[in-house]
Amino acid sequence: MPEAIQIASGARLRTKRQIAVVNSMAQQLTPTNKKMEFAQLMQHGRAAFDRGDKELAHNLWREAALLDPYNEQVWLALLDVLETRDDQRVCLENILSINPMNTQARRMLRAYTVDDQKKIEKRANARRKEAGLRRQRRVIVSRAVILGLLLGVTGIIFAILIGILIYS
Repeated sequence: MPEAIQIASGARLRTKRQIAVVNSMAQQLTPTNKKMEFAQLMQHGRAAFDRGDKELAHNLWREAALLDPYNEQVWLALLDVLETRDDQRVCLENILSINPMNTQARRMLRAYTVDDQKKIEKRANARRKEAGLRRQRRVIVSRAVILGLLLGVTGIIFAILIGILIYS
């Protein structure tokens, strides 16, 4: 069995004690009880999801994932209710570690990777463009200062010449 299984969005279990309680409950179940409990959690999660209660569905499916973390269906179900890309990426990685032949999960994970690369490239292009604009502003300001100095010096020289012509 793959060992890279992670629990997506585990942040909803707030304390180590809560996690320990859920894990101990899962360990106390016999294999037959685990299968029945898992099936019920999946079924109730699907019903909650169909009613639009994504949070309840998430919690039920997360518990199902704790009971049977190597079940592809629970990760596929969790994928529907997770909101962050990081959690969705964990789900997809878990699905692929369980079933490397799942082409849809592989395609979605690849799309996330491509999207992330595009975002990184877009940010880099924006930074380069911003740096170019800053350089352009500096050049314009320095030219304006030089032009102002030249006009000021020219004005002073012109005033001196007029003064000489008038008083001579």
